[in-house]
Amino acid sequence: MLGTTSYVLVYEDPEYARDDSDSISYTQTKMENLRRRFLVGIRKEMLTVMEERVGKNIFVKVSCPLEREYKEAESMRVELPLLGLTLDNPEEEEEALIEKKMKKLFNDLESTSYASAPFQRDSLDLFMRRENENTPILWSAMRCLLVYNILSNINISRHNENGELPEKIGLTYLLMLGAFKDGFCLHDPSTLEPVSMFEIRGQTQTVIEDLEIIDNRRTLNEKWGGLCRSTPIDDIRNYFGEKIAFYFAWVSTLMRSLWIPAVLGLGVFTYGVSRRLDGDSDKGIMHLIEIIKSSSDNDLTPAFAAIICLWGTIFMEIWKRKQIALARKWYVDNFDQVESDRPQFYGTKSEFNSFTRRSILYYPFYKRLMKYLFSVSILFLMVMLVFISVTSVILYRVYMTITICEDDSKCDLLHGTIIATLLNTFSIMILGRVYELIAVKLTDWENHQTQSQYNDALVIKLFAFQFANTYASLFYTAFFRRDFQNGKGILGMDKKYTDNCGHKDNDNCMSLLSFQLLVLMIVKPFPKFIKDVLWPVIKKGLLRCRINEIDDFTTDGGISKQSYLQRELLKPSAEDFRLAEFTEKIIQYGYLVLFAASFPLAPALALIFNVIDYRIDSRRLLWWNRRPTPYRDNDIGIWFHIIDFINVCGVVSNAFLIAFNSELGRDEPLYMKFAIIIGFEHFIFIMKFIISLLIPDVPTWVKNSQKKERYLVSYLMKKQKSDAQDESIQVTENCTMDQVSRNGDIQLDLYENKGCSVPKSRWSY
Repeated sequence: MLGTTSYVLVYEDPEYARDDSDSISYTQTKMENLRRRFLVGIRKEMLTVMEERVGKNIFVKVSCPLEREYKEAESMRVELPLLGLTLDNPEEEEEALIEKKMKKLFNDLESTSYASAPFQRDSLDLFMRRENENTPILWSAMRCLLVYNILSNINISRHNENGELPEKIGLTYLLMLGAFKDGFCLHDPSTLEPVSMFEIRGQTQTVIEDLEIIDNRRTLNEKWGGLCRSTPIDDIRNYFGEKIAFYFAWVSTLMRSLWIPAVLGLGVFTYGVSRRLDGDSDKGIMHLIEIIKSSSDNDLTPAFAAIICLWGTIFMEIWKRKQIALARKWYVDNFDQVESDRPQFYGTKSEFNSFTRRSILYYPFYKRLMKYLFSVSILFLMVMLVFISVTSVILYRVYMTITICEDDSKCDLLHGTIIATLLNTFSIMILGRVYELIAVKLTDWENHQTQSQYNDALVIKLFAFQFANTYASLFYTAFFRRDFQNGKGILGMDKKYTDNCGHKDNDNCMSLLSFQLLVLMIVKPFPKFIKDVLWPVIKKGLLRCRINEIDDFTTDGGISKQSYLQRELLKPSAEDFRLAEFTEKIIQYGYLVLFAASFPLAPALALIFNVIDYRIDSRRLLWWNRRPTPYRDNDIGIWFHIIDFINVCGVVSNAFLIAFNSELGRDEPLYMKFAIIIGFEHFIFIMKFIISLLIPDVPTWVKNSQKKERYLVSYLMKKQKSDAQDESIQVTENCTMDQVSRNGDIQLDLYENKGCSVPKSRWSY
């Protein structure tokens, strides 16, 4: 049934793969044998397989019986709540005053906490929701992940001459070889998407395979993406898995915390504009640009920069608490992923593993170290290209303003500010895209053993380059533009070719920096908007034509059955969704933290773009893209440390901006500038330390539930030992402990209702 299909494999029909001589190549024969063996392996795993041909493609729809899901959940040790064992007791530990205030200000997460345990089929009733017997124990994302995990662990390798298995041949390896041209998790059918319905002469009739099917996507769509609605983070987790849910939890926390800096930044900018407009009667677009450029630098700028630096610490402390609370709520706080090797990984040496009693292949560290060094050299080379690009833009600007424009202020503004800033923005986007392709190739070449190692290496490469590529020109404008020429002109040219930040009477690098940031923050999201919004709309129109041409399998009533699978295949993949979105958001975060002293509008712009992008992302994942594999996770990974690094750099960057470029320190002597830097940095770092001490990392309810769960586990282990020695707890004739345990009603009040006499001290958790 389509409604129960969790995963789909696609391969080309061999009948279409033959050439004119009706012969099949050796490679095609090999791929067919691999597919046949893998499909046999799927059936041995008790999975249900249905094949469906659409044009040249054959879709293998894989679904999993409930008993097989339970078996896999048990082998994966999926933590599930024991709904009878609540761990809440708010009176046991008093919350700190600041923690109570945070709950009101930031909607701090708190939920009913239950004791959890690895799922066991023999104790199924302990995990069942008592209020609704028909509610599934396993949610949609988990069911997809279980099927994907079963498929990934099928090994069709054959024994070699030594009787040992060679490298594993499983799903990911077959996809890499091309035995299957594609594989993806299937979206749940929804009444809001026409492709999941039968289409009859413009009318729609919902495909109903099961009367109890829940329209998960429609429910999530109604809750998600609205401007005035809270993020349905639990529903996102239940449909897309913890890995993507943690990203959206982080984004929603960022958007909520940006409101205060956004309002303050607008106030600082408005104050600067009002100062520039006092007694100024000049009009015109160029004069308006000059006002926008200069209004960001005023008396309130240093205070705003200090607030943003402290805001970064408060935001991270809030997120740290929410991350821990979500991990606890979703029972992944003890999640330790045991990863299999990537199919692309190859070992060159073998060693005997005493645990598995087999020889395993590994890749020597010294070889990977040499590859790391080469990758670092490529990174430095690309950073040099960034510097060359920045220098080229500088030379264009200096030549145009000195030679062509001369004393024409409008020409100077056009070429020296607007066009030069746009050229710098385009250079950043082009070089970023080129290096992204190079970074993927380098990370592939480094031969990482697991997907987590691969992802971390790729993230570090991308962020290191993007940091240099995105911020190099901004740092140059902020700190080196006026003092880099030593009176000899730029690059040793004639002394008239100096790269100032404006005319002699308005040589203000802070104003120019603010305008560069404005252009960057407005222009940079457009390629992403085209990719995420416009291109899917165009592709959808082209897709409709392709579907009509190839979908020639219809019922007697002219109803197309295969268009749903075909359209899902042609949707863009979202497997790298979190990597791409985090990279974009972290660069944006750097704009508003690193250069807060020069551009108070940055938080407001970031908030606006995040709200728009948040809505687009919800539509992308639900309707425009394929369903990504719902991986599990317990945090945002290495991104947390990158954000912390940006927060530290932001303190230093803003201290130098205030001392050398703001109204407060621009005209001060050098010793006063360094005094401002030292005073600002020490004050902010001391306040950051105090804030981190005042805000507990772990919420009180999480600490309480963890302590009580440890006590509960200890008690149950002792009880099991005493039961083995026939030292059972005394109960009345009306019921026994085993009967109550099988019902899952382990709370004290339920025992009393059943007439059981249980010592209160043993069960009052």
